[in-house]
Amino acid sequence: MMSQFIPPLAAMIATAVIAGYGDFVVAAWGLGSRLEFFSIIIVLALTMAMPPIIGKLRGSHDLEKIHHVVKIAVGFVIVWQLIVAVILMSISTPLSNLLTSDHTVANTLNEYLWIVPLSYGALGICMIMVSVCSAIGMPNLALLISVLRLFGCYLPLLWIGSVLADLNGLFIGAMLGNFVAGFLSWHIYMHNFKKLKSKYSS
Repeated sequence: MMSQFIPPLAAMIATAVIAGYGDFVVAAWGLGSRLEFFSIIIVLALTMAMPPIIGKLRGSHDLEKIHHVVKIAVGFVIVWQLIVAVILMSISTPLSNLLTSDHTVANTLNEYLWIVPLSYGALGICMIMVSVCSAIGMPNLALLISVLRLFGCYLPLLWIGSVLADLNGLFIGAMLGNFVAGFLSWHIYMHNFKKLKSKYSS
């Protein structure tokens, strides 16, 4: 329940920060968020498909295979999302003009698509780690990663970026927030996975 409650709350706070730049930025951000959803739809599918596999492997105490599955998923997400980011960047101008007839909104969305999608791979890693931690019997850790991603990384860096470099800094802050969250979520998973291996070994 908490995991489902956190993202909308974070989105409300992010919108409050973005609203200070005017309606056109809110509109561009909204379009960018919708494109983000479609861009990570493969990751969402993985987060649904992996828990049954990992749960079965956990039941048989095959932790090495769990880690192998996780590494394959993470590697795939990084490569796939990088491809998606390159595609979005290459078609950012015509796509922006297709989605809105307002030139100011289109230009802002174009800028968004040149910065934020680069971090979708890191965002995907966070999502995978949340799913994996739940599947290996660590739901509190999954919740911690969700909270840390949004309230410890994404929102603070979004705000700091906006303070330091206005609108461009806002987008860079969002990108860096995803990168830092992805890095931390992987290390949190690795640390606790090693503890789980030690527990099963003993």
